[in-house]
Amino acid sequence: MKQLLLMVSLLSLGACSSISQQECQLGDWFAIGKTDAQQGIAASQFRSYQKECARHGHNSDFQAYQQGHAEGAIEFCQYDQGVLWGQQGKSYNSICSGALEAEFKLGYQRGRSWYSAKVALENLQQVFAQNTETIAELEQRIDANTDALSAAQSAQQKQQLSTENKSLRQQLGELQRSQGQLQRDLQQAELNFSLLQKQEGL
Repeated sequence: MKQLLLMVSLLSLGACSSISQQECQLGDWFAIGKTDAQQGIAASQFRSYQKECARHGHNSDFQAYQQGHAEGAIEFCQYDQGVLWGQQGKSYNSICSGALEAEFKLGYQRGRSWYSAKVALENLQQVFAQNTETIAELEQRIDANTDALSAAQSAQQKQQLSTENKSLRQQLGELQRSQGQLQRDLQQAELNFSLLQKQEGL
């Protein structure tokens, strides 16, 4: 029992990509397979374990691993797990098949819709914030140029400042128009995400 607990603990820390010499030595391939499936790791991961254990001078047992993986998949391939998987933005998991796939996939699609709405909202918020910052910078530059223009002595300097301000005002106008559309898109994205939040009870 202690060996099994140790195995699960070690796997939870790093089973996704490698296996330790101690795990190879313990050789509880049923537990390894089950834990992998519970974490959504495909059975093809066994090939990596096999190579690692051979390097440490230990054999591996695919049959036991496969049996454990099949049992773990029953626990993993559930509707709620599908929702969680989708909400985390993970790619669709192929370890679920047959009757198990339908429930998991249904949950995954729902979770993925929530994730997509969240990402869309965050992207719009980021662009809106960047535009707001750029607009403030342009306004500051225009104000500074206007102050410099009133104090300018030469016609050449005045012309240069006037030309720069004209260009800056054009950029500012384009950004402000873009910001208006972004704000409408952002409000819609916030509404969409809020509705999905309520549906998911979050």
